[in-house]
Amino acid sequence: MRALRNIKAVAMNTYREAVREKLLYTLLMFAGLMIASSIVLVKIHLGYDERIYYDVGLAAIALFGSLIAIFVGINLVYREINSKTIYTMLAKPMRRWEFLIGKYLGLVGLLALEIVLMSALFLAVVWFQKGTFPAELLYAIVLIFVELVLLTAIAIFFSSFTTPYLAGMFTVSLWIIGHLLADIREFGNLPDSEAIRPLTEALYWGLPNLDRLDIKGLAADGIPITLKDLWMNIAYGLSYASLLLFSATQLFRVRDFR
Repeated sequence: MRALRNIKAVAMNTYREAVREKLLYTLLMFAGLMIASSIVLVKIHLGYDERIYYDVGLAAIALFGSLIAIFVGINLVYREINSKTIYTMLAKPMRRWEFLIGKYLGLVGLLALEIVLMSALFLAVVWFQKGTFPAELLYAIVLIFVELVLLTAIAIFFSSFTTPYLAGMFTVSLWIIGHLLADIREFGNLPDSEAIRPLTEALYWGLPNLDRLDIKGLAADGIPITLKDLWMNIAYGLSYASLLLFSATQLFRVRDFR
C-alpha cells in the first residue's frame, strides 16, 4: 500500500508539472491546426478524397503525441536530479523504482489526455464531413496510444542512466528505426545480403517494432482490422514497455547522482 501511495503521489505531481509546460500547448495547437487543415486540403484537392481526413488526422495525433512523449520523457528524471529535489524525495520512505514508475505513469496520464483531446477534434471533423466514422479509426487511435506508452518507456529507460541529450538521440533513433524494421529485415533477405542477414534478424526481433502498432494506412484505406490482431499488438506494446521499465528501474537503482 505504501508503494502505491508513493507512486500515486509522484505520478500526480509529475502530471501537474507537465501540464504547465508551454511546449505541450504549442504542440497541441499545431496538432489542432493540422487536423482542421484537412478540411481545406479536401476542398482544394482534385476530386473529393475522404482519405485526406484520415491520413492527416491520424498522422497529426501520432506525430505530436510522439514529440510530447520524447521531449518531456527525457527530461523527467534529469530535471529532478538537476534541481536536487530528488534527494528530498528519496530521503522520504520512497524507493527509487517507485519514483521512476510514478514519473512514467504521470506522463502516460498526460499523454492519455492529449490523445483524447486530439482524437475528439479529429473525429469531430470526420463526423462533420461524413456523418459517421469507421471503427478502424478508433483502433488506429488505440494503437497510437500504445505506441506512445512504449515510446515513453524508451525515453524513461535511456534517461535513467544518461543525459537528456543522449537520451533524446537514442530515443529518436529507436523511434525512427522502429518504424523501419520491416524494411531492414526485407533488405537482409535479399540474395546479395546474406552476410548481414543475422544482424537484420537480430534487429528485427530485438528492437521495439513500432511498425506493428502503426495501422494508420490500413484504417485510412478502410481495410478491416480484426480484434485478435488489435489485442495481440496491444499486448506486444505493453509487454515491451514493461520490460523496458523493469530494466530502467534496475539501472536507476544503482545510478550515482553525484
